[in-house]
Formats: sequence, structure tokens, C-alpha cells
Amino acid sequence: MTFGALRLLLAVAALAAPGVAAAQTPPVSIPIDEVARSDEVRREGDGYRHLPSNFLFPASLGAMPARKLIVYGPADVSIQYTLKGGAAGDGWIDLYVYRKDVGLAEETAMTDELILDHYAAKRIVAPTGFAQAVKSAAGGWYDATIGGKPHVTHYQLSHHGEWAVKARFSMPVDAPADVRDRAAAALASPPTRWR
Repeated sequence: MTFGALRLLLAVAALAAPGVAAAQTPPVSIPIDEVARSDEVRREGDGYRHLPSNFLFPASLGAMPARKLIVYGPADVSIQYTLKGGAAGDGWIDLYVYRKDVGLAEETAMTDELILDHYAAKRIVAPTGFAQAVKSAAGGWYDATIGGKPHVTHYQLSHHGEWAVKARFSMPVDAPADVRDRAAAALASPPTRWR
């Protein structure tokens, strides 16, 4: 198994719930207010610059502010966006940037297989109110069991040169309308575009 395949497995396993990591070596989680500058990310304007790739994470995705930076390894990070911290029926988006080590089609197939297998998931069409996938990004929508509860989960994946940008969104199946509307607005402008 390549490092990238292992990272994908661990990242998909982290779908379980915000703040719950299933990694063998725990990732480092830093509250967003404590991010100043590290070897991986520095605060820049109202965003966060990933130094190895030069990707700029926004301060928010729609009305979902950045909450925490997670460092998985060298040049492999994510920022989590959520209004209420992912609790009480809230949804969340994890936006990842990392070096790609397989092609887009292969990574898409691996991600799909991992979600289907690990979360007893089934593929679905995008829920009403959510934009259809953009042509520049691969991805899928799923009904899945996360943390023992039914969720809708979605990912978008784009490759830009030697880098991959992946957005992963999850919300409870019975999420209130405001959670759905907030998530739909946050995903309307593809988070995986290069910034």
C-alpha cells in the first residue's frame, strides 16, 4: 500500500465525526485561533496559506467558519469548517491539501471504495438544493453510517499539478433546513478549486 493509499484510508476513516481520528499516528489538531505560522501553514490576510503547495485556505466556506487545522504529515493538512463544531445536528466540511501520488481516476475509485466499505454506504444523487458536481472535480454523494448514525456524505476531489485538493462534507440525514442551506451555499462555489 502506498503512503497516499494509507493516507486516504485514514482520512476516510476520520469521517466518523469531527474531532475523531482513526490514525495509527494521531494527527496534530490546532484550533484555528492558534494558527500563526508553522512549517505547513501560516495566517495570511483572512485565510491560511499552505506553504508547501501555496494553496490558500479561506477563512470560511460560505457561513461555515474555519475551526481547526489538522496536520497529518509533511505537506498533508486539512482545515475543518463548521458553524457549531459539528455537534447538535450540524454539518461540517474538511478541506484537504496534500501531494498526489496516484492519478485522479485511481484516487476517485479508491475513495469511493473506502466510503462504501467502511461506512456501509450507498451511492445517491445530490440531495435537493445542492449543486451538481463541477466538471473539474471528481466526487460522489452517499448515504452512510457515521458514528452509528445515518448521515449524508459527499466529497469533491481535484488535482492541480502535483497537488490534490479534496473537500469532504457530512451532515446528519435529518439535519434541519438551516444546516442543509448553509452547506449547499458553502459547496456552491467548489472548495476544491485552486486558490
